[in-house]
Amino acid sequence: MATFALLWSAQPLLVLIGQEFSVSATEASLLLSAATAALAAAVLPLARLSERFGRARVIGAGLALAVVAGLGLVLAGSWPAVLALRTLQGAALAAVPAAALAWVAEEVHPRAVTQLGGLYIAGTSIGGMGGRLLAGGAAELWGWRGALLTVALISTALAAAALALLPRSRHRGRRVVPTALPDDGDPYRATRLRLYAVGGLGMAMFVGIYNVIVYRTHAEPYSLGVGLGSMFFLTYAAGTLTSAQAGRLTARAGVRGTVLLGLATCAAGVLVTLATPLWAIWVGLLLLAGGFFVAHAVASSTVAGVAPRPSAAAGRYTLAYYLGSSVGGVLLGQAWEVGAWGGTAVAALVIIAVAGAAAAGLPRRPLGAGAPRTTRRS
Repeated sequence: MATFALLWSAQPLLVLIGQEFSVSATEASLLLSAATAALAAAVLPLARLSERFGRARVIGAGLALAVVAGLGLVLAGSWPAVLALRTLQGAALAAVPAAALAWVAEEVHPRAVTQLGGLYIAGTSIGGMGGRLLAGGAAELWGWRGALLTVALISTALAAAALALLPRSRHRGRRVVPTALPDDGDPYRATRLRLYAVGGLGMAMFVGIYNVIVYRTHAEPYSLGVGLGSMFFLTYAAGTLTSAQAGRLTARAGVRGTVLLGLATCAAGVLVTLATPLWAIWVGLLLLAGGFFVAHAVASSTVAGVAPRPSAAAGRYTLAYYLGSSVGGVLLGQAWEVGAWGGTAVAALVIIAVAGAAAAGLPRRPLGAGAPRTTRRS
Protein backbone atom coordinates (compact mmCIF):
# COMPACT_ATOMS: atom_id res chain seq x y z
CA MET A 1 0.00 0.00 0.00
CA ALA A 2 2.80 2.43 0.88
CA THR A 3 4.68 1.62 -2.32
CA PHE A 4 1.82 2.14 -4.73
CA ALA A 5 0.42 5.18 -2.93
CA LEU A 6 3.79 6.89 -3.45
CA LEU A 7 4.11 5.71 -7.04
CA TRP A 8 0.66 6.74 -8.29
CA SER A 9 -0.21 9.77 -6.15
CA ALA A 10 1.09 12.07 -8.92
CA GLN A 11 -1.49 10.80 -11.44
CA PRO A 12 -4.48 12.97 -10.40
CA LEU A 13 -2.12 15.95 -10.08
CA LEU A 14 -0.90 15.92 -13.70
CA VAL A 15 -3.08 18.87 -14.71
CA LEU A 16 -2.05 21.03 -11.75
CA ILE A 17 1.66 20.28 -12.04
CA GLY A 18 1.54 20.72 -15.80
CA GLN A 19 -0.09 24.13 -15.40
CA GLU A 20 2.52 25.33 -12.88
CA PHE A 21 5.45 24.34 -15.08
CA SER A 22 3.70 25.08 -18.42
CA VAL A 23 4.05 21.58 -19.92
CA SER A 24 1.70 19.63 -22.19
CA ALA A 25 -0.30 16.52 -21.30
CA THR A 26 2.32 14.29 -22.93
CA GLU A 27 5.15 15.99 -21.03
CA ALA A 28 3.23 15.89 -17.76
CA SER A 29 2.73 12.15 -18.20
CA LEU A 30 6.51 11.82 -17.81
CA LEU A 31 5.92 12.22 -14.07
CA LEU A 32 4.62 8.66 -14.17
CA SER A 33 6.67 7.35 -17.08
CA ALA A 34 9.98 8.49 -15.55
CA ALA A 35 9.14 6.83 -12.24
CA THR A 36 7.99 3.57 -13.78
CA ALA A 37 10.91 3.44 -16.22
CA ALA A 38 13.33 3.85 -13.31
CA LEU A 39 11.45 1.16 -11.41
CA ALA A 40 11.76 -1.17 -14.40
CA ALA A 41 15.50 -0.49 -14.70
CA ALA A 42 16.16 -1.06 -10.99
CA VAL A 43 14.03 -4.13 -10.37
CA LEU A 44 16.46 -6.81 -11.59
CA PRO A 45 19.49 -5.49 -9.64
CA LEU A 46 17.34 -5.13 -6.54
CA ALA A 47 15.96 -8.64 -6.98
CA ARG A 48 19.56 -9.91 -6.89
CA LEU A 49 20.29 -7.83 -3.81
CA SER A 50 17.20 -9.19 -2.07
CA GLU A 51 18.48 -12.72 -2.66
CA ARG A 52 21.80 -11.83 -1.08
CA PHE A 53 20.80 -9.56 1.80
CA GLY A 54 17.24 -10.67 2.48
CA ARG A 55 13.85 -9.55 1.22
CA ALA A 56 12.87 -7.45 4.24
CA ARG A 57 16.12 -5.45 4.32
CA VAL A 58 15.90 -4.48 0.67
CA ILE A 59 12.20 -3.63 0.95
CA GLY A 60 12.84 -1.45 4.00
CA ALA A 61 15.71 0.46 2.42
CA GLY A 62 13.74 1.06 -0.77
CA LEU A 63 10.70 2.39 1.04
CA ALA A 64 12.82 4.72 3.18
CA LEU A 65 14.55 6.24 0.15
CA ALA A 66 11.23 6.60 -1.69
CA VAL A 67 9.72 8.54 1.21
CA VAL A 68 12.74 10.90 1.30
CA ALA A 69 12.34 11.53 -2.44
CA GLY A 70 8.63 12.18 -1.89
CA LEU A 71 9.41 14.81 0.72
CA GLY A 72 11.92 16.36 -1.66
CA LEU A 73 9.23 16.76 -4.32
CA VAL A 74 7.40 19.17 -2.04
CA LEU A 75 10.35 21.57 -2.24
CA ALA A 76 11.23 21.13 -5.93
CA GLY A 77 11.27 24.44 -7.78
CA SER A 78 11.74 23.40 -11.40
CA TRP A 79 10.41 20.81 -13.85
CA PRO A 80 13.79 19.04 -14.22
CA ALA A 81 14.05 18.75 -10.43
CA VAL A 82 10.56 17.25 -10.21
CA LEU A 83 11.38 14.70 -12.91
CA ALA A 84 14.70 13.81 -11.27
CA LEU A 85 13.08 13.20 -7.88
CA ARG A 86 10.30 11.13 -9.43
CA THR A 87 12.96 9.05 -11.21
CA LEU A 88 14.79 8.46 -7.91
CA GLN A 89 11.53 7.57 -6.21
CA GLY A 90 10.62 5.04 -8.86
CA ALA A 91 14.03 3.35 -8.64
CA ALA A 92 13.73 3.09 -4.85
CA LEU A 93 10.20 1.67 -5.02
CA ALA A 94 11.46 -1.16 -7.24
CA ALA A 95 12.61 -2.88 -4.05
CA VAL A 96 9.09 -4.02 -3.21
CA PRO A 97 7.94 -5.67 -6.48
CA ALA A 98 11.47 -7.05 -6.89
CA ALA A 99 11.17 -9.04 -3.68
CA ALA A 100 7.51 -9.52 -2.74
CA LEU A 101 6.20 -12.19 -5.13
CA ALA A 102 9.51 -14.04 -5.17
CA TRP A 103 9.24 -14.18 -1.38
CA VAL A 104 5.76 -15.65 -1.67
CA ALA A 105 6.92 -18.24 -4.20
CA GLU A 106 9.74 -19.33 -1.90
CA GLU A 107 7.66 -19.62 1.24
CA VAL A 108 4.37 -21.29 0.27
CA HIS A 109 3.06 -24.37 -1.51
CA PRO A 110 2.70 -23.83 -5.30
CA ARG A 111 -1.08 -24.28 -5.09
CA ALA A 112 -1.24 -21.26 -2.76
CA VAL A 113 1.01 -18.98 -4.82
CA THR A 114 -1.76 -17.60 -7.06
CA GLN A 115 -4.08 -17.06 -4.09
CA LEU A 116 -1.50 -15.19 -2.03
CA GLY A 117 -0.19 -13.39 -5.10
CA GLY A 118 -3.74 -12.21 -5.75
CA LEU A 119 -3.97 -10.85 -2.20
CA TYR A 120 -0.69 -8.99 -2.72
CA ILE A 121 -2.04 -7.46 -5.95
CA ALA A 122 -5.22 -6.52 -4.05
CA GLY A 123 -3.03 -4.62 -1.61
CA THR A 124 -1.28 -2.81 -4.45
CA SER A 125 -4.63 -1.75 -5.88
CA ILE A 126 -5.73 -0.40 -2.49
CA GLY A 127 -2.50 1.56 -2.23
CA GLY A 128 -2.75 2.90 -5.76
CA MET A 129 -6.38 3.90 -5.33
CA GLY A 130 -5.84 5.37 -1.86
CA GLY A 131 -2.82 7.40 -2.95
CA ARG A 132 -4.69 8.87 -5.89
CA LEU A 133 -7.80 9.71 -3.87
CA LEU A 134 -5.81 11.17 -1.00
CA ALA A 135 -3.71 13.28 -3.35
CA GLY A 136 -6.73 14.51 -5.28
CA GLY A 137 -8.62 15.53 -2.15
CA ALA A 138 -5.62 17.13 -0.48
CA ALA A 139 -4.81 19.11 -3.64
CA GLU A 140 -8.15 20.90 -3.38
CA LEU A 141 -7.06 22.20 0.05
CA TRP A 142 -3.29 22.63 -0.17
CA GLY A 143 -2.32 22.37 -3.83
CA TRP A 144 -0.21 19.65 -5.41
CA ARG A 145 2.73 20.15 -3.05
CA GLY A 146 0.56 19.72 0.01
CA ALA A 147 -1.02 16.67 -1.61
CA LEU A 148 2.33 14.97 -2.15
CA LEU A 149 3.44 15.85 1.39
CA THR A 150 0.27 14.26 2.80
CA VAL A 151 0.83 11.05 0.84
CA ALA A 152 4.50 10.90 1.85
CA LEU A 153 3.72 11.23 5.56
CA ILE A 154 0.98 8.59 5.52
CA SER A 155 3.17 6.27 3.46
CA THR A 156 5.89 6.62 6.09
CA ALA A 157 3.50 5.29 8.73
CA LEU A 158 2.38 2.45 6.44
CA ALA A 159 5.96 1.50 5.63
CA ALA A 160 6.90 1.41 9.32
CA ALA A 161 3.92 -0.84 10.06
CA ALA A 162 4.82 -3.15 7.16
CA LEU A 163 8.40 -3.57 8.32
CA ALA A 164 7.22 -4.34 11.83
CA LEU A 165 4.76 -6.98 10.57
CA LEU A 166 6.89 -8.72 7.93
CA PRO A 167 7.71 -12.31 8.97
CA ARG A 168 11.15 -13.83 8.97
CA SER A 169 12.12 -15.70 5.81
CA ARG A 170 12.25 -19.46 6.47
CA HIS A 171 13.32 -20.68 3.02
CA ARG A 172 15.52 -17.96 1.59
CA GLY A 173 17.22 -19.13 -1.57
CA ARG A 174 14.89 -22.10 -1.97
CA ARG A 175 14.07 -23.13 -5.50
CA VAL A 176 10.40 -24.03 -5.84
CA VAL A 177 9.41 -26.03 -8.94
CA PRO A 178 6.15 -27.80 -9.85
CA THR A 179 6.41 -31.57 -10.14
CA ALA A 180 5.48 -31.23 -13.82
CA LEU A 181 8.83 -29.56 -14.51
CA PRO A 182 11.37 -32.19 -15.64
CA ASP A 183 15.01 -32.03 -14.64
CA ASP A 184 16.30 -31.93 -18.21
CA GLY A 185 14.55 -28.85 -19.53
CA ASP A 186 12.45 -25.74 -18.97
CA PRO A 187 9.10 -26.20 -20.73
CA TYR A 188 7.70 -23.06 -19.12
CA ARG A 189 10.11 -20.60 -20.76
CA ALA A 190 7.66 -19.77 -23.57
CA THR A 191 4.87 -19.46 -21.00
CA ARG A 192 6.88 -16.94 -19.01
CA LEU A 193 7.57 -14.86 -22.13
CA ARG A 194 3.86 -14.74 -22.88
CA LEU A 195 3.12 -13.71 -19.30
CA TYR A 196 5.71 -10.93 -19.52
CA ALA A 197 3.95 -9.69 -22.66
CA VAL A 198 0.53 -9.80 -20.97
CA GLY A 199 1.84 -7.81 -18.00
CA GLY A 200 3.63 -5.17 -20.06
CA LEU A 201 0.90 -4.62 -22.63
CA GLY A 202 -1.88 -4.69 -20.05
CA MET A 203 -0.13 -2.09 -17.92
CA ALA A 204 0.54 0.12 -20.96
CA MET A 205 -3.19 0.22 -21.69
CA PHE A 206 -4.25 0.60 -18.05
CA VAL A 207 -1.94 3.44 -17.05
CA GLY A 208 -2.55 5.30 -20.29
CA ILE A 209 -6.32 5.23 -19.79
CA TYR A 210 -6.12 6.48 -16.21
CA ASN A 211 -3.64 9.22 -17.17
CA VAL A 212 -5.93 10.55 -19.86
CA ILE A 213 -9.15 10.28 -17.83
CA VAL A 214 -7.79 13.10 -15.65
CA TYR A 215 -7.66 15.37 -18.70
CA ARG A 216 -11.01 14.19 -20.05
CA THR A 217 -12.91 14.97 -16.85
CA HIS A 218 -11.06 18.28 -16.39
CA ALA A 219 -12.05 19.47 -19.88
CA GLU A 220 -15.46 20.45 -21.26
CA PRO A 221 -18.25 19.41 -20.92
CA TYR A 222 -17.40 18.08 -17.44
CA SER A 223 -14.97 20.68 -16.03
CA LEU A 224 -14.40 18.67 -12.86
CA GLY A 225 -11.84 19.84 -10.33
CA VAL A 226 -8.96 17.66 -9.20
CA GLY A 227 -10.82 16.45 -6.12
CA LEU A 228 -13.97 15.37 -7.97
CA GLY A 229 -11.98 14.03 -10.91
CA SER A 230 -9.94 11.83 -8.60
CA MET A 231 -13.16 10.08 -7.51
CA PHE A 232 -12.89 8.04 -10.70
CA PHE A 233 -9.94 6.27 -9.11
CA LEU A 234 -12.44 4.66 -6.74
CA THR A 235 -13.06 2.25 -9.59
CA TYR A 236 -9.80 0.59 -8.52
CA ALA A 237 -11.91 -1.09 -5.83
CA ALA A 238 -13.18 -3.44 -8.53
CA GLY A 239 -9.60 -4.58 -9.08
CA THR A 240 -9.10 -5.12 -5.37
CA LEU A 241 -12.05 -7.51 -5.31
CA THR A 242 -11.28 -9.38 -8.52
CA SER A 243 -7.55 -9.84 -7.88
CA ALA A 244 -8.30 -11.39 -4.50
CA GLN A 245 -10.44 -13.99 -6.34
CA ALA A 246 -7.85 -14.70 -9.03
CA GLY A 247 -6.80 -17.98 -7.45
CA ARG A 248 -10.33 -19.37 -7.48
CA LEU A 249 -10.92 -18.26 -11.06
CA THR A 250 -7.68 -19.89 -12.20
CA ALA A 251 -8.60 -23.17 -10.49
CA ARG A 252 -11.81 -23.25 -12.57
CA ALA A 253 -10.85 -21.67 -15.89
CA GLY A 254 -7.11 -22.24 -16.02
CA VAL A 255 -4.39 -19.68 -16.63
CA ARG A 256 -5.28 -18.98 -20.27
CA GLY A 257 -9.03 -18.76 -19.69
CA THR A 258 -8.69 -16.42 -16.72
CA VAL A 259 -6.25 -14.06 -18.43
CA LEU A 260 -8.37 -13.91 -21.59
CA LEU A 261 -11.49 -13.25 -19.51
CA GLY A 262 -9.70 -10.37 -17.80
CA LEU A 263 -8.56 -8.85 -21.10
CA ALA A 264 -12.02 -9.21 -22.66
CA THR A 265 -13.50 -7.39 -19.67
CA CYS A 266 -10.95 -4.61 -20.19
CA ALA A 267 -12.00 -4.25 -23.83
CA ALA A 268 -15.66 -4.06 -22.82
CA GLY A 269 -14.80 -1.38 -20.30
CA VAL A 270 -12.98 0.76 -22.86
CA LEU A 271 -15.97 0.55 -25.22
CA VAL A 272 -18.38 1.62 -22.47
CA THR A 273 -16.28 4.73 -21.71
CA LEU A 274 -16.96 5.99 -25.23
CA ALA A 275 -20.40 7.06 -23.99
CA THR A 276 -20.71 10.65 -22.80
CA PRO A 277 -22.51 10.40 -19.39
CA LEU A 278 -20.26 10.37 -16.35
CA TRP A 279 -21.99 7.27 -15.00
CA ALA A 280 -21.06 5.38 -18.20
CA ILE A 281 -17.42 6.42 -17.82
CA TRP A 282 -17.58 5.19 -14.22
CA VAL A 283 -19.01 1.80 -15.24
CA GLY A 284 -16.45 1.45 -18.02
CA LEU A 285 -13.58 2.10 -15.61
CA LEU A 286 -15.03 -0.43 -13.15
CA LEU A 287 -14.93 -3.08 -15.88
CA LEU A 288 -11.46 -1.99 -16.95
CA ALA A 289 -10.00 -2.18 -13.43
CA GLY A 290 -11.72 -5.45 -12.59
CA GLY A 291 -10.51 -7.14 -15.76
CA PHE A 292 -6.99 -5.78 -15.66
CA PHE A 293 -6.27 -6.80 -12.09
CA VAL A 294 -7.48 -10.35 -12.73
CA ALA A 295 -5.10 -10.72 -15.67
CA HIS A 296 -2.26 -9.06 -13.77
CA ALA A 297 -2.73 -11.13 -10.60
CA VAL A 298 -2.73 -14.41 -12.53
CA ALA A 299 0.21 -13.45 -14.76
CA SER A 300 2.43 -12.11 -11.99
CA SER A 301 1.87 -14.97 -9.57
CA THR A 302 2.09 -17.67 -12.24
CA VAL A 303 5.38 -16.43 -13.65
CA ALA A 304 7.10 -16.70 -10.26
CA GLY A 305 5.60 -20.11 -9.57
CA VAL A 306 6.87 -21.79 -12.77
CA ALA A 307 10.43 -20.48 -12.75
CA PRO A 308 13.61 -22.18 -11.54
CA ARG A 309 14.50 -18.86 -9.88
CA PRO A 310 11.31 -17.10 -8.71
CA SER A 311 13.16 -13.88 -7.88
CA ALA A 312 14.59 -13.53 -11.40
CA ALA A 313 11.25 -14.33 -13.06
CA ALA A 314 9.37 -11.88 -10.82
CA GLY A 315 11.98 -9.25 -11.61
CA ARG A 316 11.65 -9.75 -15.35
CA TYR A 317 7.87 -9.59 -15.11
CA THR A 318 8.12 -6.34 -13.17
CA LEU A 319 10.58 -5.00 -15.76
CA ALA A 320 8.11 -5.73 -18.58
CA TYR A 321 5.19 -4.42 -16.51
CA TYR A 322 6.71 -1.02 -15.80
CA LEU A 323 8.29 -0.61 -19.20
CA GLY A 324 4.74 -1.01 -20.46
CA SER A 325 3.60 1.65 -18.02
CA SER A 326 6.29 4.07 -19.20
CA VAL A 327 5.49 3.59 -22.88
CA GLY A 328 1.71 3.44 -22.47
CA GLY A 329 1.51 6.67 -20.50
CA VAL A 330 3.21 8.59 -23.29
CA LEU A 331 1.55 6.71 -26.16
CA LEU A 332 -2.02 7.20 -24.95
CA GLY A 333 -1.21 10.78 -23.99
CA GLN A 334 -0.29 11.41 -27.61
CA ALA A 335 -3.44 9.59 -28.75
CA TRP A 336 -5.47 11.99 -26.58
CA GLU A 337 -3.79 15.06 -28.08
CA VAL A 338 -4.39 13.75 -31.63
CA GLY A 339 -7.84 12.17 -31.37
CA ALA A 340 -9.29 13.07 -27.96
CA TRP A 341 -11.00 10.20 -26.13
CA GLY A 342 -11.89 8.33 -29.32
CA GLY A 343 -8.22 8.15 -30.29
CA THR A 344 -7.30 7.06 -26.78
CA ALA A 345 -9.87 4.26 -26.85
CA VAL A 346 -8.70 2.97 -30.23
CA ALA A 347 -5.08 2.86 -29.06
CA ALA A 348 -6.12 1.03 -25.88
CA LEU A 349 -8.14 -1.57 -27.80
CA VAL A 350 -5.21 -2.27 -30.14
CA ILE A 351 -2.94 -2.89 -27.13
CA ILE A 352 -5.54 -5.21 -25.55
CA ALA A 353 -5.81 -7.18 -28.81
CA VAL A 354 -2.04 -7.74 -28.92
CA ALA A 355 -2.06 -8.84 -25.28
CA GLY A 356 -4.89 -11.25 -26.07
CA ALA A 357 -2.86 -12.77 -28.91
CA ALA A 358 -0.02 -13.42 -26.45
CA ALA A 359 -2.39 -14.89 -23.87
CA ALA A 360 -3.99 -17.25 -26.40
CA GLY A 361 -0.87 -19.42 -26.27
CA LEU A 362 -0.86 -19.86 -22.51
CA PRO A 363 -1.59 -23.33 -21.05
CA ARG A 364 -5.21 -24.14 -20.32
CA ARG A 365 -4.84 -25.86 -16.97
CA PRO A 366 -3.56 -24.22 -13.74
CA LEU A 367 0.20 -24.52 -13.40
CA GLY A 368 2.05 -26.01 -10.49
CA ALA A 369 -0.89 -28.11 -9.32
CA GLY A 370 1.27 -30.93 -8.09
CA ALA A 371 3.14 -31.21 -4.82
CA PRO A 372 6.26 -29.10 -4.64
CA ARG A 373 9.75 -30.36 -4.63
CA THR A 374 12.51 -28.06 -3.48
CA THR A 375 16.21 -27.78 -4.03
CA ARG A 376 18.72 -25.29 -2.76
CA ARG A 377 21.14 -23.39 -4.94
CA SER A 378 24.75 -23.95 -3.98
